[in-house]
Amino acid sequence: MTKLDDLDLKLIYLLLDNARLSISELAERLGISRPTVKSRLEKLEKEGVIRGYTIKLNPELLRAHNVVALIVKTEKPEKMDELEEIIEINRFTSTKYLIKVAVNSMEDLKRVIEETSVEVIEVMPILEGREKRLKPKIKVPFKCDYCGKEIIGEPIVHKYHNKVYFFCCPTCLREFKRTRENIEKFKLKEEDKVEHAHEH
Repeated sequence: MTKLDDLDLKLIYLLLDNARLSISELAERLGISRPTVKSRLEKLEKEGVIRGYTIKLNPELLRAHNVVALIVKTEKPEKMDELEEIIEINRFTSTKYLIKVAVNSMEDLKRVIEETSVEVIEVMPILEGREKRLKPKIKVPFKCDYCGKEIIGEPIVHKYHNKVYFFCCPTCLREFKRTRENIEKFKLKEEDKVEHAHEH
């Protein structure tokens, strides 16, 4: 696996959140130059860490009215690849599979079963589907943006004023927020002083 540093990870987190960010926007959020972002992205693409930038369609556009999970047994799993109604295939023994089928009616489901000639062990209608956002599981040492201590493992990621920060623990995140609030208050006071000085 490619050796990544905290800057690579911050880029990845920003792109996971919004793959449409431009090089200029990424540079601004990371507080680095555009050429640095460009060369980092090229490196990540070349090394296969970033394999593409994709759009995410509303699942309603992709699936039919009913999604059904089936546990099936088959000696010919390649037949399941031929039907577009089968939207997911998971093998858990040499001949047993958990598949998801998107169909408009029970007639369609019956046809899918017949065409794939699978033996159905169990049928489970899926009432609701929620996709979890997965974070990259990368064990990389990098520094906390508050205390400067080295973090190994997954950081606490926080976005503030269009920039992304990594923290080692909730305390550092809390202190960071408190410090920023104090800076904001101080700035407001200074701006008020300047305005009052102009008025007199």
